[in-house]
Amino acid sequence: LWSYLAETLKELCNPVEGCHHFLMNTLIISTFSCTFDSFKKDVTELFLEDICKEFVTAYEFVKVDEHKSHLLMNVVDMERLEAAMTSPICIEWEKKNNCQETVYKIELVE
Repeated sequence: LWSYLAETLKELCNPVEGCHHFLMNTLIISTFSCTFDSFKKDVTELFLEDICKEFVTAYEFVKVDEHKSHLLMNVVDMERLEAAMTSPICIEWEKKNNCQETVYKIELVE
């Protein structure tokens, strides 16, 4: 099955240079003191749909519990993501909400 999926994605993406819209390539595990709903709203509106809109092409939240989230994203420019995550507005929001994050790069297993 993995082999089939990998080959299918290669066939779909190879003709389009830089095609990134089929796979999520980044996972951010976050813990925070605000509610999950507040976290999701703020991260979506202030971060993903504003600061990151040019280099995050897809995202999906997974609620682990009321104070923990897994955020899957497709990031097409990791350097810009790093810059965004270390911007003053993000650092201030993280302090205010006691947010701790661990960022993982995800790769397709072929």
